[in-house]
Amino acid sequence: METMDGGWTAIQKRVDGSVSFYRTWTEYKKGFGSPEQDYWIGNDVIHQLTKESKLFLYVSITLPNGTTLYEMYDGFSVSNETENYKLFLAGPATGTLGDSMFDTGSPVHHDLSGMSFSTPDRDNDPWGGNCAASDGGGWWYNKCYTAFLNGRWYSEDWINPWYPAVRSGTSVRETLMLIKRH
Repeated sequence: METMDGGWTAIQKRVDGSVSFYRTWTEYKKGFGSPEQDYWIGNDVIHQLTKESKLFLYVSITLPNGTTLYEMYDGFSVSNETENYKLFLAGPATGTLGDSMFDTGSPVHHDLSGMSFSTPDRDNDPWGGNCAASDGGGWWYNKCYTAFLNGRWYSEDWINPWYPAVRSGTSVRETLMLIKRH
């Protein structure tokens, strides 16, 4: 936990694909996995940690060659279950990964800020289909995504984990989402 002066809390981690992220609403709500391996802390916990403080969000993807790319967002919070764990991001975003969550510049508006969380059994995305069911994991989807860290591990089916920097799940050795108070 020495990243950028330490003090971070891991809310998501993937290192070996030992835990499937194709999970139900209830499982994402409560959390699953192990902090030492593949892990989702739980949407209820994320909400509790982010509801009263201004937090940084640090996202990193380590490539098969050991290179780690990162992006840090100046603001991050998640609403409660009644509001479907809606994601809120603030900029600026800085780093080597590129901003694929907030100000994407995409003509199809894949910005994830303001999006509700979706799972295969609870579709809250604005697309006509169910992104979580078709893409293999829970996430904040917007028609479906340009950033998605919970896809089918090390698979060609995991398309654009972080577009355009990382376009295939086979290019991901590790993912990490960390939060820290300002």
